Amino acid sequence: MRRRTSLAIAGLIVATTALRGEGGPARPSLGFAGEVPADVRALAAATWDRFTDAFSSRRACLAPVIVATAWSLDDRAGYERDGRVVTLRIPGTAPNLTATLIHEFAHHLEFTCPEHRSLRPAFLAAQGLDLHAPWRSGEAWSEIPSEQFAEAT
Repeated sequence: MRRRTSLAIAGLIVATTALRGEGGPARPSLGFAGEVPADVRALAAATWDRFTDAFSSRRACLAPVIVATAWSLDDRAGYERDGRVVTLRIPGTAPNLTATLIHEFAHHLEFTCPEHRSLRPAFLAAQGLDLHAPWRSGEAWSEIPSEQFAEAT
């Protein structure tokens, strides 16, 4: 039930943040670090396009991001805030890599787009969390609102 709620919330957030019709700010750039394989580049570019289309009203504040790959990484991916780098563990299936990229792009949105804060109260309320709950901490990974947001996205 919680997963359905999260998916419904994500849809609601996307629907309320998307621009109506064509236009709006240009898509922020996506770069690649090092030796990112061509198939991963194509998948990341398509995923970035989907993500920035879904959050089109946040394009003006969303910073460019870089995707890097690693053959060995403790997690499926990670986001380096200072360098604005998503590091993706490869190999992986296209659906898993896509979901992981979207999760990390959601964290990138959180850190580079101050307007993201306007989404938080509705998200916290929809998740049944205290409106003053700390956004980036919790007793378990699954209880951290920031992680719930990234997963719902």
